[in-house]
Parts: sequence; structure tokens; C-alpha cells
Amino acid sequence: MEKHDDPITSLTVGDIMNSRPLCVDKTTNVLIVADMMSKMDSEVVLVVDNNKVIGIVTEKDLLNKVLAKGKNPEEIKIEEIMSSPVISIDPKENILNAMIKMIKNKIRRLVVMDGEKILGIVTVSDILRITPSMIDVIQEKLRANFSSFKSNFESLGYCDKCGSFSDNLQLVDGLYICESCRED
Repeated sequence: MEKHDDPITSLTVGDIMNSRPLCVDKTTNVLIVADMMSKMDSEVVLVVDNNKVIGIVTEKDLLNKVLAKGKNPEEIKIEEIMSSPVISIDPKENILNAMIKMIKNKIRRLVVMDGEKILGIVTVSDILRITPSMIDVIQEKLRANFSSFKSNFESLGYCDKCGSFSDNLQLVDGLYICESCRED
């Protein structure tokens, strides 16, 4: 895979993903899955059917959909509590695109897939682990007055007027304003 000079856009999902995600068959009961997650120290499990990902289950799903409702985890199949469809990303995508995809879909995990093949999973935590070095790179680029780099990032963020996330912010009277608020 060709790497570019810019570490921000050249660092890919494949570089930071967990390449050993926990996968279980859709018919596995919740108690067995919870035990596997505990032993493997995993916060997420991919649900598969005939080697295809059909869903995802998190610790929060176990808590909210089973335990908090007083259900017996031995009697519930994992497919009954999974979230579906699964949002996936290509391993060659850069981490900035992964962050944007997570924000737009209001999720914290993306399944990394090459076509139909499961390669891994990337989480917000994976991205946050490398964020400090990313911030250092951004600061250095801004100090060096890379105006084209700066303009790319000025358009992405939260609107100062309404607080909504936007990938189309513009500086208006000292505030970064989204398209909706500019129309008002």
C-alpha cells in the first residue's frame, strides 16, 4: 500500500484496527457470549451467519437488552439482541474518514471489511490512542502555515451557533457556522 507524506491522511484503518475481533454464530446464547467477552476482554462481538457479519453486540447491549430487562441470558440467542445492519469500512480508508463515518452514523465501532471478508474492527478508543500524536502533527502543520491543510479542517466540526456537527462550516463574523445557520 502506498504511503503519502502526510501522516494524517496516510494512517489507515488497517494500521490501527484490532485484527482479531471476537466472532460468534447467531445462534449462540447470550450467557456464552458474555463469558467469551469477559475472558477475551472484549467490549464487542460480531455476529456471523455462514461466515458473513450480520450484526454486532456490545457490552451496553447486554446490559440494556438483557440484564436491565430481567431476561435469562441462557434463553436468548445473540441474534435477538444484535444491532444490524453493521456499518463497515475498507482497511485502506484513512482514520479521518473513519472518524467522520462514526460521527455521521452515531456509532463508536466500525467493522473493517475487504469485500465480504472480515479483517477486524476499529473503535473510537483505537483512534483516541493515536490522537495525541495526530494533534502534534496538526499543530506543527499549522505553525508552518500550511494554509491548504488548515482550510480542510476549518470546514469540519461543530457549529458555534446551533452546536450541530457539520462538514461544511464557514467562518462568519468570527464564528464557525453550518450551512443551515447561514441560511437563517
